[in-house]
Amino acid sequence: MRVVSLLLAIIVCFSLYFLIIDRQTLVLYLKTIMTDQEELQDDDPKKVEVTESSFPHVIINKSEAIEATNMLVLRGQTEAIRKVEVRSEVSGAVISDPRPKGSRIRTGETLCELAAGTRFVTLSEAKVRLLEAEKKAKVVQSLGEKGYSTETSNLTQKTLLEAARAALAKAEYEISKLVIQAPFAGLLENNTAELGSYLNRGSLCGTIIDLSKIRLIGYVPEVKIRQISVGAYASGKTVSGMETNGVVSFISKQADPITKTFQVEITAENSDLKIRDGETVEIAIDLESDTAHLLPQSVLTLNDDGTLGIRAVLNGVVKFYKVNILRDQVNGLLLTGLPNKIDVITVGQEFVLDGQKVNVTYENNE
Repeated sequence: MRVVSLLLAIIVCFSLYFLIIDRQTLVLYLKTIMTDQEELQDDDPKKVEVTESSFPHVIINKSEAIEATNMLVLRGQTEAIRKVEVRSEVSGAVISDPRPKGSRIRTGETLCELAAGTRFVTLSEAKVRLLEAEKKAKVVQSLGEKGYSTETSNLTQKTLLEAARAALAKAEYEISKLVIQAPFAGLLENNTAELGSYLNRGSLCGTIIDLSKIRLIGYVPEVKIRQISVGAYASGKTVSGMETNGVVSFISKQADPITKTFQVEITAENSDLKIRDGETVEIAIDLESDTAHLLPQSVLTLNDDGTLGIRAVLNGVVKFYKVNILRDQVNGLLLTGLPNKIDVITVGQEFVLDGQKVNVTYENNE
């Protein structure tokens, strides 16, 4: 029994090898046998005439190219159009109540207010010193015009005058920065500084994000980067189902050294503020439209060189066409690289070869 099983396995292996891998040799061998049979039939007065009914039978679909929108699909994330940490430019104790996170903020609205301390006293002193310096400068200038003062004295007094003006400007600037205002409208991402806390120069008052528009960020492979351009229409859909649309606003000129991809940014609408910063999003960027054939995935096959394509019938003879997949859709594949009109084999394409005559039946009883 084991010997019989072993022989059967060897026969099956050889059969599969010639049917799948080296089918061309099998076809040539069969043609040789048929030729020998035809020669014998020529000598036989009772030879049988070969008719079209002996050709392989296939089912074909009369396909016509359609105008197909081409798009590039990426996976990326959302980012607020603006996000800033508002920090104190002067030091002082906070004397304003904190604003809760999530609050809507208008442009110029107060976020934090600091205690003035001795700054108004310093301001008064600076004003008096400036007034004194201005009067002394006039006296020295008058004496200089009469020849009673030296040029060095004039320069010294001008220096004191400018120092007094600088001290006054500094005092006014520090007072103007006691009230920390929102640079733009948005939402508070965290609570503002607590009442009674002390802020140094550079201490955080609050963080504001602007979600009136949203930025969609994705990364394009280098083989696709030349297919897109700034201004191209794009759309996005988050994993939570929120949709938006916009245009490509930025394409990086420098590739990531590890992934060899280029960053692409799309500025999209988000007037209702429903899309948040940092969400995962699927981005679709429109490319130039192209003509393609909508065909079922089952028509795809490989030739003996391993090239992906389809088999069609041209004047009753099988012909192989190399194809490119434009896009995978629910109702089939959009394929390019084919004539505008073509008879595609939908059933039986795996059992015929290039140049072979076939009998055809059209789908939908055409």
